[in-house]
Amino acid sequence: MSRPALSRGKPPLGALLTRSPRRRAQPRDGRARVLLHDALERPPPLLPATPAQLPSSTPAALALLRQTATASSGIYLRARLHARTYLLHPRDVLTVPTLKPLQAPGTTLALTRILEVGSREYAIKAPAADGREARKSMPKGKVELDTLPPWVASCELTVLEHTKSPLTHTLLKKRRKGYRKTLQNKQGWTRLRVGDIILGDGVPPAESA
Repeated sequence: MSRPALSRGKPPLGALLTRSPRRRAQPRDGRARVLLHDALERPPPLLPATPAQLPSSTPAALALLRQTATASSGIYLRARLHARTYLLHPRDVLTVPTLKPLQAPGTTLALTRILEVGSREYAIKAPAADGREARKSMPKGKVELDTLPPWVASCELTVLEHTKSPLTHTLLKKRRKGYRKTLQNKQGWTRLRVGDIILGDGVPPAESA
């Protein structure tokens, strides 16, 4: 008996039925996971080179701060303004409650309570920067901690405008008293432009004179 002829355009039936390869059983002791973890493990990131010893004087610390500050990272400062602490960079726009007395737009104000100035790697802190922790070991009472003087770091703020938020309505009432009162308020705000952060020479004026 002769076999049936196969057409050229269609493959034989045996060619269509292929055997799927067997999957090798994974070890149960977690060896495959360890190998995969080792293959995907990356080397730790490169840390900046730190000097063997930190500077002991303020002029040397300012010089090191100038060297580590780059155009991408820049210099930042933390300052106390309007009973709050702000983290500021040059050319930032700061919005605070209306400053009193009212200053005309274009007026330049100087930051007098700078707590910290630094870059990505180093920072110079005043005793007032950690005031909450420092006051725990001090006697009770109002204690003024020192901030960074102008011959260490200085910065100026420029008044841009004075504005107000939309009108808000607050309803006050008392249960079973028939008391209802509506309070209307428009909160005032002052927008400030942060200027350049200028690092001093680290020498007090009395010693430089």
